[in-house]
Amino acid sequence: MDILVIISQTLLYLCFSVLVGSFFLLLVPNEYRPDIKISKRLLLISAITLPVFAFIPVLDITLYIAPRLGLFESLKIVLTTYSVGTAWDFTLLGSGVLILLIVSVKTTEKSNFAILGALLTFGLILTVAWSSHASVIDPIIGTISDFLHIAAVSIWVGILLVIGWCSLNHKNWLEYLSWFSSVAIGCLVVTALSGMFLMDVMVDGYIDSWLVSYGQGLLIKHLFLLPLVFYALVNGFIVKFMISKNATFNPIPWIRVEGFILFVIFMITAIFSQQSPPHGNYLTSDAVSPLFRLFHDGIIDSGSTIGFVVNLNTVCFFFLSILFMGLIVLSFFKKASIIISFLFSCLFVMSIYLMIMMTIVIR
Repeated sequence: MDILVIISQTLLYLCFSVLVGSFFLLLVPNEYRPDIKISKRLLLISAITLPVFAFIPVLDITLYIAPRLGLFESLKIVLTTYSVGTAWDFTLLGSGVLILLIVSVKTTEKSNFAILGALLTFGLILTVAWSSHASVIDPIIGTISDFLHIAAVSIWVGILLVIGWCSLNHKNWLEYLSWFSSVAIGCLVVTALSGMFLMDVMVDGYIDSWLVSYGQGLLIKHLFLLPLVFYALVNGFIVKFMISKNATFNPIPWIRVEGFILFVIFMITAIFSQQSPPHGNYLTSDAVSPLFRLFHDGIIDSGSTIGFVVNLNTVCFFFLSILFMGLIVLSFFKKASIIISFLFSCLFVMSIYLMIMMTIVIR
């Protein structure tokens, strides 16, 4: 069931991104973006599957308590008394209204349709934030922070996905970059600030949280921000220079790589969001992450903390990470396949992660 929950949450974030990105771009005048073709069927599929994916955590809790109370009674209790169930009730209602909106509109090019669709989608994001771990710990700060976090990332990812896969050409690319660069920076700032609030709510000590699975997920997620920022700079500045020198240069593949990196961050978020956050007196020997155990198999208890010592392995992985970063840059100028560039990005993150793990000592 855990695998199903992880898949559903990843696809849920993807649905949000497709909807938000589509509605956002439909509000942008044609002269400020490439020609795009957003399928009405794509919007409808995203809106229909959204409550289905959001229901999987509800089903997970229902099946957990069903042996004691029965399936239907458990489902009734979860939907009426648990915050995750009550939030899903509103998710279902909002999705139904969004589906009716998409079905009833004759053309998706009307601005009123895009505005209403965006508002409904942000409302659905709020229902998901309401049912999050952070909301359980701190109903106000947790819900607001999680909403801002998901909303900002959905705008960023959504625009990249729609531009990367629904563009008919790369016309007006410099005009598109003139506003998207500001949007991306704004989304990055909001994501960072809301992420810090979320960590303050959910994590007692960021570095020491690496001992457990939730903290490991945070670390890996944050490391993937490094290649993400690189591709954001490439698409925001270097691509602009390349197009100014060569109007036939096609920037869309690099938008897709940036989208791939963000999708990986979605998957990591979905995987580790199912773990208990390191809040309160959480650290026991059984709670230590199996991933952390691969590098440090000694005795770890509630009094253990993380320290750092530079060694030969640290230096080796540091230079290896520099090598992979160089290969990422080279792949751009050599116009290599986006798969190759994405692979170098993953290897770069892996090298940084191994360098950190090798530097850690348990105190």
